[in-house]
Amino acid sequence: MNKMKGLLVIVLVMSPVVSFAGFADTLRDLRNTLGQVSETTKQVAGISQDVRGAAGQNQQAGMQTNLAAGQTLRPKVNNISLYQSPNKSSAVIQKLSKSTDLVFSGNMQQGLYEVATDHGTGWVESHLVQ
Repeated sequence: MNKMKGLLVIVLVMSPVVSFAGFADTLRDLRNTLGQVSETTKQVAGISQDVRGAAGQNQQAGMQTNLAAGQTLRPKVNNISLYQSPNKSSAVIQKLSKSTDLVFSGNMQQGLYEVATDHGTGWVESHLVQ
């Protein structure tokens, strides 16, 4: 009987030590997993920046190839601005009506098309012409 009591005491004393060791292993595994998640998050953020940059380049390249130099365009709405340079903060040469014929020069910069009109050569916002 004493042997059984002794064995029971040993088991009861060792149980918390084994439990603590298992808990420490679990915490270590959790810390490693969190580190891996953090690293993966950084990689995904880098990839998404690369994708956004490539999409912007592809969009500009696609817009340039959709039109041919000499192609006639028209404003989609009245009163679009004909800018002096490829910058929306540059001077406005003229406001154009929907009936104005625009001849695309083949140049595009910063979302603006260079066009020739009866009012002179200038730049219009690409999304406002068809």
